Amino acid sequence: MYFRTPLKLIFSLLLLCLLLVAPSAVDAQESGGESGAPAQVATVTPNDVNEIAKELWCPLCSGVRLDACELKACEQMRDMIAEQLAEGQGKQEIKDYFIAQYGPQVLGEPPLEGFNWLAWILPFAALIGGGVFVWRNTRRMVSASPKEAPATAQTVADDEYSQRLEEELKRYD
Repeated sequence: MYFRTPLKLIFSLLLLCLLLVAPSAVDAQESGGESGAPAQVATVTPNDVNEIAKELWCPLCSGVRLDACELKACEQMRDMIAEQLAEGQGKQEIKDYFIAQYGPQVLGEPPLEGFNWLAWILPFAALIGGGVFVWRNTRRMVSASPKEAPATAQTVADDEYSQRLEEELKRYD
């Protein structure tokens, strides 16, 4: 087999994907649209799109940011961000558009209003409460002095055996 290591196989597949995607991107830029008019110079860079996409989450996947999602729908959403940036819309306007389309879960964090405040406050309150609990119990365990145990039958028996042992040892001296 030609590919002896998985790394070579992965590298080859990535290179193949890059070669397949690059010509379609160049064709789209050269075509200049459907009207045949010369294409405008794009002022929107992929970094601009990713800056906004990093703050949005894929509405279809669970826990995947929009800039990292590989679904076709997410690619279309990133294209929509690029179009809106090219039209001159700001970051907040674009986020508002996606909230209107997909709901507040597209932000990946609960909004700071109403009942959602609990999602922001409760973890810190639990952390502080747990810290106080551990601190108090540790302090109590360290400061507690050991109490003497009452004499039991076992300790009395031990005393008898130790006395007999000492007597036997004295005989041999």
